[in-house]
Amino acid sequence: MENDVAYRIALSLIMAVFIAHRGYYTRKFGSTPPGDAEAPAAPDSLAVAVVALLALIATVAYFVSPTLVDWAALPFPDPLRWSGLAVAAAGFALLQWSHAALGHNWSDEPRLVEGQTLTTNGPYRWVRHPIYTAFLIYLAAPLFIAANWAVGVPWIVMTALETRRRVLFEEALMRERFPEEYGPYVQRTGRLIPKLGAGASGKD
Repeated sequence: MENDVAYRIALSLIMAVFIAHRGYYTRKFGSTPPGDAEAPAAPDSLAVAVVALLALIATVAYFVSPTLVDWAALPFPDPLRWSGLAVAAAGFALLQWSHAALGHNWSDEPRLVEGQTLTTNGPYRWVRHPIYTAFLIYLAAPLFIAANWAVGVPWIVMTALETRRRVLFEEALMRERFPEEYGPYVQRTGRLIPKLGAGASGKD
């Protein structure tokens, strides 16, 4: 395609930003010591690994030569493809806002950290897992930019599977740690998107 180089550059930039952002927070908080419990290996962990590998292979193939994955190309017009940058920007903004609100409570793996508190400010006022929402939004961008389902869909599927594992474990852990607070918090918030009709209350 005429603008293929530009699209590949755009895709490489959003991937690099995502990796750099993740690396920054991992370094900032160091290797978090395990808390009371850590998430067990999920039954679908093999599926997650396979989908992740497929996503990586397809993305590398697209970077090397888009013709290698032409069989999965989607007829997206240029404006829709470039809208992937806006999708990535929205996901990144939510991700950074969530990190700022979570502060020292963040961990690279689902676990309780020392001095864990229940975060209910920022996006956590409306959504219990905004970081995972941000991941799903951000990693939808490759589908638009590459206009290729083999490149885009596996990233979304992998993120959705991993999000499910983490969310179920984290919520069980938080209910145990904050038995009085977490129930009412769940009632007024959504898991990944705001709960319609719920009067969310919390700290600004």
